[in-house]
Amino acid sequence: MLKIKDLTKFYGNNKVFDSVSLDIKRGTITALLGMNGAGKTTLQNIIMNRTNFTGNILIDNITNVEFIKIQRNNILYLPDTPFLYDFLTGIEFVKFVADIQKIRFTEIQPKVDLLLDLFNLTEYKNGLINDYSRGMKHKIALISILIQSPKILLLDEPVAGLDTISIIALKKLLKSMANNGTTIIFSTHILDLVEGLCDSVAILHNKNLTFYKDITEMNKNEIEKIYLDIAGTQIDFAVSKLY
Repeated sequence: MLKIKDLTKFYGNNKVFDSVSLDIKRGTITALLGMNGAGKTTLQNIIMNRTNFTGNILIDNITNVEFIKIQRNNILYLPDTPFLYDFLTGIEFVKFVADIQKIRFTEIQPKVDLLLDLFNLTEYKNGLINDYSRGMKHKIALISILIQSPKILLLDEPVAGLDTISIIALKKLLKSMANNGTTIIFSTHILDLVEGLCDSVAILHNKNLTFYKDITEMNKNEIEKIYLDIAGTQIDFAVSKLY
């Protein structure tokens, strides 16, 4: 469904990726792990053709550039700090996004109402976004994405600022979307989220895709060990010296 081959990316003289290749199946959830600066957000921006690169990215056997041109509504990206219009109310923003995507609000209003309830925003939907907390802003941005049914959904740190109930709700919603054919790729630093949600995990380190595997082939808590072996081998040593 999504094939990345020999992806290389420079920022000036700094190489971010060096011939990265990745093959992601339709209707699966893949987590991107890596230290700050490993390229998780950059990879998502590259898939969205928001920055230049060399290599090949194919979605349904056509280039990502062509896919975005002809099926723009079928690939969505939510950054970790989404842009919101503070002068709109929460519900006005959701209607605004629906209008941009040419979705009739009357057709999705029952879904919107359910999402507002799930994320505990119903009583705040008519409040100005400017007065929302960080978590509330993130929830309304998520709702504006979750009202849609794209083929590919890219999320950058999707649980940042969310309360426990909202995280549980989001996990169930993403699982349901994947079961209905949406391919989901998200970046995170929360390993527990990966084990409880994903079908596969990809670890970016030292300009490369260092690890990519189906989670069903792994033992419980194996992700943490693998991640530490790749990116944090000195943690135990350092802690033992401190305490």
